[in-house]
Amino acid sequence: MNDSNFCKMIRMKRTLCRKYKQVKNAIAKSEQAFNRLNEVVPADSKTEWLASEKIAQLSRINDPVAMDIYEIDIKKALSKKEINVRLLEEGNAHNAAPSHRSVTTWISMGLTIEEAQIALLIKVRRIGKRTTETQRLDIIQQ
Repeated sequence: MNDSNFCKMIRMKRTLCRKYKQVKNAIAKSEQAFNRLNEVVPADSKTEWLASEKIAQLSRINDPVAMDIYEIDIKKALSKKEINVRLLEEGNAHNAAPSHRSVTTWISMGLTIEEAQIALLIKVRRIGKRTTETQRLDIIQQ
């Protein structure tokens, strides 16, 4: 059992040296990324962020909620169905005359057809070469 720990200790130097080099390279890359970001941020935003950070750091012991400024606020993207519904409502739907359909309606219809083709292809591959009459009828109806 001690032999295992001894071997770990011997190999530790090599591992730590390798990780140190990786971290050193990563620090340089992150500094470059930070500098690029720092150049494009307006000066008033920088001062506002620094002030709010200072307040959060000073009040973090008494009020942990002050640290919420570091939370990332990412808005959730719309689902495919929500986008489809919105585009169809804007584009006058599928039932309009072909000359009055919007581009979004045509794209939506094309995506629906493409999805149906993929579903049919998967079903045909699953059935194989030897099919029964019922399976052929089911494929034709799709």
